[in-house]
Order: sequence, then structure tokens, then C-alpha cells
Amino acid sequence: MRRLAVYAVVFAATGLFTPQPASAQVGGDLAVGYSFLTNDQLAANASNLPLGFFFDTSYEVNEGLSLALDVNGHYRRGIDPHPTYSGGPMDMPVTPNPNQDFQALSFNRPEREYCSPILLNAEGGNLCELHIQTAGVVGGPRFHFQAGGVRPYFHALFGVARSLRKIGFFAHTATHWAIQPGGGVDIDMTPNTAFRIQADYRLTMFPNEDAQTDLSGTSSLVNPGGEDFKELSFSLGFVVRLGDRRN
Repeated sequence: MRRLAVYAVVFAATGLFTPQPASAQVGGDLAVGYSFLTNDQLAANASNLPLGFFFDTSYEVNEGLSLALDVNGHYRRGIDPHPTYSGGPMDMPVTPNPNQDFQALSFNRPEREYCSPILLNAEGGNLCELHIQTAGVVGGPRFHFQAGGVRPYFHALFGVARSLRKIGFFAHTATHWAIQPGGGVDIDMTPNTAFRIQADYRLTMFPNEDAQTDLSGTSSLVNPGGEDFKELSFSLGFVVRLGDRRN
């Protein structure tokens, strides 16, 4: 996957410096819509984050290449905390250091053990819930071509992803590098608008350092051992053409 990033940069640079005909139109577009994300290990009782959005803009360098920026967010709330760990029954906790708070990191205990007795025994029933959330900012080259009324494309985007796990009164976040290759198609609606269908694979790269022993502060607070998050996203939205792309 990291080798793919190098190849994408080379291809993008080739497109940037390719001479363009005088008649070639350049411009950009703006897209916004709904996004769905699968869940890797943020919660044991949730397989996805169904509530999400994306905001995407791109600058068209030439007829086959654009530079794209994508901002996305996904969340799910009201999850029932599981008596096991966030990654499931096989995701055992990291043993905390003797001089460190046992509740310091959200993978030290099963999810349900983070629920305060105040919430578990609240009048009217258990009020302890698990909330998960992600946010990503990625950018990179997007390759495309026009085929009648549709415009297929694929891209290799790079940036950061931020993950949040909140159980009862406890919350932990982590921000790490992410790679998001994918593609889609823009289907013309009017001369200056289109409907977008897009699918992406997102790899969030967690460091190998153990958060319990790492003193540099570069380790993860939501996932031990450096196991990367591997997730899929599906997006639907509307596109508005900008600048010289307008007809």
C-alpha cells in the first residue's frame, strides 16, 4: 500500500508537466453528500458507522488529472457496551504499567467495565452508552476521463484520520496517517451538475509502539500494537462544476 503512494505521486507529476492543448478546458468542481463507513475495531458491537458526510473539491489540471481534497466524518452513537474489548473477543487488553492509571487507555478494560456505576444503576435503567466517531482529511491525484454523460475516475488520497471512542465518562482519541485509494463515477444531471457514486478503501496506519511503554507520545490511544484499521466507505452526493468546467 505504501508503494502505491509512491507510484501515484509519480503519475501525478507526469500529468502536471504534460503540455496541454490550447483548447483544453481546466477548472474544478465541488461535491457534498452522504458517506457510510465500515468499523474495524472502534467498537465490538458495531460493524459500521452509518451516519456520515463528505465534502470534496478538486482542481482540474488537465483533461485526465485533477488534484482533489476530501474531508469526511462518520459517527455512531447509542451502542451497547460489550463485556469484551473493542476489537472483539480475541482483542486482549494491554497490561498497564504499575505507575500508570489502569483506566488510562480504552483498550485496558472490556467496554462494559468503563461504565460508571452511576450510569449502570441509573433510575430508569442502564444509561451507559458507547459512541464512536472518525474524521478524515485526505488529498492527492485523481485520474478521470469523460465517456458521454458519465465521468469515471480513480484516485489515491493521503492525509490523516482521527478516531474517537467514548464509553460513559471516558473518551480517547488518536490521529494518524491514512491512505485512501478508491474511485467512482460522476453522472451528468445538467450541464453543470452531476450525481456522484464513490467507493474507497481507507487504511489508518497506527504506530508499532505500545502506548503503555512508549515515552515519546507517538503511540495510539485507541489501538495497541500497531495493527492498522482497514475500512471501506461508500458515498453518494451531488457535484457542481466550477470555473472553466462550467458550460
